[in-house]
Amino acid sequence: MTTADKSDRVRLQAEGEGAKGDAGSVAVGRAVARGALTLLGGLVGYVLGSWLVGRGVLLGPNNLLFITILGALTAYLFGGGPAARAGRAWESVVERASHIRPDAALAALAGATLGLLVTVLINNILASVPGFTWYWSLLVAVVLVVGLGGFFVANRKLLPFLPSVDGRQAPAHSGAANSKVLDSSAVIDGRLLAVIHANFLEGKLVLPHFVLTELQRIADSDDELKRQRGRRGLETLDLIAATDGITMEVTQEDVGKGPVDDRLVRLCQLLEADLITTDYNLTRVAALQGVRVLNVHQLASAVKASYLPGERLALSIVRQGRESGQGLAYLEDGTMVVVEGAGDRVGTTIDVVVTSSLQTNMGRMIFARPTGHE
Repeated sequence: MTTADKSDRVRLQAEGEGAKGDAGSVAVGRAVARGALTLLGGLVGYVLGSWLVGRGVLLGPNNLLFITILGALTAYLFGGGPAARAGRAWESVVERASHIRPDAALAALAGATLGLLVTVLINNILASVPGFTWYWSLLVAVVLVVGLGGFFVANRKLLPFLPSVDGRQAPAHSGAANSKVLDSSAVIDGRLLAVIHANFLEGKLVLPHFVLTELQRIADSDDELKRQRGRRGLETLDLIAATDGITMEVTQEDVGKGPVDDRLVRLCQLLEADLITTDYNLTRVAALQGVRVLNVHQLASAVKASYLPGERLALSIVRQGRESGQGLAYLEDGTMVVVEGAGDRVGTTIDVVVTSSLQTNMGRMIFARPTGHE
């Protein structure tokens, strides 16, 4: 199977569920638009028939009925194209409306209500002023409704009657897990699949289209190492899409141009989703902008076994360390162990005793010395 075939397969599997819902909303919009066009065509036919009957061109009420039906049928037959475009526009409106926060909608409603109330009071005061017509009354209403609505949406935390929808402030409303946006580094890493199989990941997985494009570009690279990494990422996506109980969709959400990291952060903010990555710098940047980050490296480091000072281990020294006399060894989980005084023991297995450990953002390091040097 070629890289393009894998990419297409992932895209088709991931978009399956979302496509059904999108098709349903488009079909509803198309049906409503075609019905409205049919009624409009019938109305035009009725007006035209009435005019022709009044001019004496047509005689009798039957012709008026036939012209009306003819107008409706004509509009229905030729309204397929406009109805399809209206259906896609309706689906876009529904998609955007689904991302509106409930507290923002209530704040806008409160602002519009207050704006109309103030408009009524102003109309009563200025009704006797010469030149104050319906035009000025409508202009005042629009300005107040838009202004107060926008003010309340921007400052909705000031309204005590609005329900909180922030999962960190109101845990009771966080029954459903947040969606998770996938970064290419987490997909290429490969350990994400093991985390999913271990049931440590909940919620819908969202794969941005620009991340899928980036993976395909890496898989088609001339560099052998990059090509292998890209293919492993596409294979991981293929396995995730085939995993039972996991919902993954490819989103075409437009978050503008710019570096992939910036677009990932904007997408997480737009969807109010979490970010899955292994990129340390992206983790810090996203966290500073209020995005909850699930870093696979940090998870792997957190579940590594802890070794206390005084514990004994049998380790194979694989190479010399940076400092003179140091030897380096690795545990089964990949944790680096710095052994003092073992620089000349490369290639041998020795017994060591743990002296201390150091936890960093990049992982854990253990320091030890040979048992004979205690």
